[in-house]
Amino acid sequence: MDMRPLFKMHAELCQALANEHRLAIMYELKDGEKCVSDLAESLGISVHNVSQHLRVLRERLLVQQRKEGQTVYYSIANSKFLQACALIRQGLLEQHQAEGTALHAAAGVFDPVAVMFGGDSGPAETAAEPVPTAVPAAGSPSENH
Repeated sequence: MDMRPLFKMHAELCQALANEHRLAIMYELKDGEKCVSDLAESLGISVHNVSQHLRVLRERLLVQQRKEGQTVYYSIANSKFLQACALIRQGLLEQHQAEGTALHAAAGVFDPVAVMFGGDSGPAETAAEPVPTAVPAAGSPSENH
């Protein structure tokens, strides 16, 4: 079987995720759907900027949208995308731990994952992130409560 078409789609998906704001949007959507203004507020970027990033994520089928009145809600299209991102972050943390550097020290930036799990300056082992197991698809019975 020729895997090249799938590798091309995979590369395009990775290009869509190769932006810290888009990764942050994906992370913000891990617990369920949100509207653009809520995403903008939680990420500290403009509504316009969030909308542009969501367009890219939609084009690559990473997120889906649902309109309710004038408000558009976004959610993760497939929970496996969240699992893949979480695994990559875990791998990064493990590699930096093995090298003896905390992620924020290696990147020269603040490490929000470390803060969530016990401190902003500790070693990477305090920053383990659970891999999400499942996110209900839009329209699934668990979403219609």
